[in-house]
Amino acid sequence: MAVSSWFMRIDRYASVHAVRSQDTITQGGADTSNSCGIASMLMVNFKQKKHLMVAGVSAGASIASSGSPLGTFIGGTLARAAIANAVKEEPEIYKIYSDVTGATYDGSTYSVAGKFPEVLRRLGLGTWERVFVAETDVYTSIKAAVDKGAPVIARIAWNSSGAHFVVVDQVHTTSGGGKLCVCDPWDGELRLVDGAANTVTNYDPTGFVWSFSLGGNRHSYTGGAGKFSPCIVRKV
Repeated sequence: MAVSSWFMRIDRYASVHAVRSQDTITQGGADTSNSCGIASMLMVNFKQKKHLMVAGVSAGASIASSGSPLGTFIGGTLARAAIANAVKEEPEIYKIYSDVTGATYDGSTYSVAGKFPEVLRRLGLGTWERVFVAETDVYTSIKAAVDKGAPVIARIAWNSSGAHFVVVDQVHTTSGGGKLCVCDPWDGELRLVDGAANTVTNYDPTGFVWSFSLGGNRHSYTGGAGKFSPCIVRKV
């Protein structure tokens, strides 16, 4: 059994972001977390098909809650039906990923970034690519892609080893560079991460994050930090 959770987050710039947390799947009496990569593709699918990349820019002041994560209205432009439809499409996304990899995806293994572009293409989202850029070019590469109107799936390399996929769906320009709007599927939170040209972009999810959640499945960070790795998945 999987518990599906969407959260609507508003940032200090009055932008709204839909964040899909990773599922908890019960297998043989034990709970395992599904792939952050799959959750990231679920977010990209929703943001592209429901035009959240546009709606979120100025919708913050109008956000209203219907009483549950799956019923949240986004700035008056996205109603309950939009979230319900996104949830309805989720099984098909799992199936497509299984077809692309040639193995049934059951939520117990890591996903492969090299397979993401084909999955996103089969979802009718156009042409995508996985690319590797210099660590010091990650911020500018993400910003260039997001500024064209499509979110980016980025890979976090943890300092303690291991990796994690997140979605960046907007970049707010600042005097020193910009704030990456990072939608993290592990805890369903939105984080504003400092970035600048010609520098490595670090990621520390352990700091304070202001948010309000109306239930739903989400995990908690207990420690650790990392940086954005050279691997990103972007729309061509």
